[in-house]
Amino acid sequence: MSHYYTTDDTPHDFKEIKYNINGKTYTFTTDRGVFSKDRVDFGTDVLLNAVLEDYDGPGYFIDMGAGYGPVSIVLADHYGGDGVAVEVNEDAISVLDTNMHNNNVSFDIVKRETYDDMELKADLYVTNPPFRAGKDTVLEIINDSYERLVDRGAFYMVVQKKQGMPSYLKHLEMLYGNVEKLKKSKGYYILKSIKHVS
Repeated sequence: MSHYYTTDDTPHDFKEIKYNINGKTYTFTTDRGVFSKDRVDFGTDVLLNAVLEDYDGPGYFIDMGAGYGPVSIVLADHYGGDGVAVEVNEDAISVLDTNMHNNNVSFDIVKRETYDDMELKADLYVTNPPFRAGKDTVLEIINDSYERLVDRGAFYMVVQKKQGMPSYLKHLEMLYGNVEKLKKSKGYYILKSIKHVS
């Protein structure tokens, strides 16, 4: 797994943002060097709304590429379940921990290297992948989802057509044996697959 971003020696630039979803407002602290530090990005918003509308829950979740934590925090709060937020950016991990406590939820926060050594299974795997890290990294995340999910576990990802949506759709169909374009909004697609062991 290529770690696309881990350190930043420039001064911290903490910022507090609000995010409204499903009738609730969350407060997040962000910092320089983290993805979409000024607002929860549109793709993550579409992804979260699609998951909340579609997934019954609860269950153990994996949030791959968690950033400062909007997906993990909303999932933990909405479903009352437990899970793990996986991130490579050290600044993001720091504010993610702060945001988890400030929003009164609890889950594990781990670096990718630690996660790779963990033996865990999940009911739900959600990702807004780091497309700038390259296609191989995104495919590796998709493959990881299949390995980590239990039977009938659900995988959700957000991707724009220009980021290679058709090729990821094809890969999911090949890997899982099923894939659904669950939602589309302004060029963003939510792809969903269900793992079937037998």
